[in-house]
Amino acid sequence: MKKVAIIVSQGSFNNLIQVATLVRALTASPEISVRVFFRDEAILKLTKERVNHPNFSEAYRDLEEMVLVRLQAADFENLQTFLRDSKQHGQDVKFFACSSSMYMCGLKEEDLIPEIDAPMTLTDFLHRELLPADLVMTF
Repeated sequence: MKKVAIIVSQGSFNNLIQVATLVRALTASPEISVRVFFRDEAILKLTKERVNHPNFSEAYRDLEEMVLVRLQAADFENLQTFLRDSKQHGQDVKFFACSSSMYMCGLKEEDLIPEIDAPMTLTDFLHRELLPADLVMTF
C-alpha cells in the first residue's frame, strides 16, 4: 500500500476544499493510505464553530459569490460534510490535529469537528506518518 502524508497549515475555506478534493481523488485507489496533519491556522478552521464559515483567501477576493454558487450546483453542502465524505471515501484515511497548535489557540479536542481522529504532536506525525510516506504534500 502506498502512503501519502499531507500537512495543512493554511486555514482558508478554499484551501481546505482543495485538501478534501485531493484526499477524495487519492482514495479512488484502495491501494493508497492518506494521513492529513492540520496545524497552524488550519486548526482554527476545524473547530465546530468555524468549519462552515466561508473565509476565502485573498486570491479569491471578488470571486466568493460565484464559487459558492458553483459549489452549491455541485451538491456541496458544507465544508465539514465535504471533509467527512472525502475521508469516508477511502479505505485508510486519518485526520490529525497538531496538539501544539491547539494549545496555542486555546482549543481542546472537543472543540474540533468529529472528523478529526486525534490530536498529535508534530514530532509524532513526522516519525509515524511522514517518514514512511511515499509522497508528502503541503497546503
